[in-house]
Amino acid sequence: MQWNRKSRFAIAAALAVSFFLPIAMAAGAGAKAGLAQAQAQSLTWKPDAILVQVMTLSGNADGTADKWAYLFHSPQSKRGYRVDVKGGKVDRTLETSAGLRDRLDAEFIDSTKAVAQAKANGLQMKAPSMMTLHTMYTRTKREGPYWNVFGSVEDTKATIIDGRSGKFIRKE
Repeated sequence: MQWNRKSRFAIAAALAVSFFLPIAMAAGAGAKAGLAQAQAQSLTWKPDAILVQVMTLSGNADGTADKWAYLFHSPQSKRGYRVDVKGGKVDRTLETSAGLRDRLDAEFIDSTKAVAQAKANGLQMKAPSMMTLHTMYTRTKREGPYWNVFGSVEDTKATIIDGRSGKFIRKE
């Protein structure tokens, strides 16, 4: 059987994708990727657990991260609970004192979209970077989920992205 040039290219491309895709997938995931696992784990801790924050200190320039921390609050016990998800699995859990208490709307844009919007508005990112999502009341036009995207873990100023619409809000 003789292969034409297009067939050889298609086979080479398929082989390259099959080889490199698992490597790319292992490099990180968006914040929503581990949400279901984290929520299930939180409910084994306290049945009234509510999501209050999503964060990472290991963010990549594309908005993915190797590990995401999901923070929950139990209104009944007034305690907090942190669930770390890495590689699609619960990596670590930790009960904490109460911190944030306001429910985070589960209908939020993923971290990859938030970072794309931040970069479109001038944010220069280098890994590792910090990203947080939580409910904000002050310094916003309306209450709701907002992404705070930092160019690196050393940065003290964030680019704020609306967590529902994905719109750029401002740089701080």
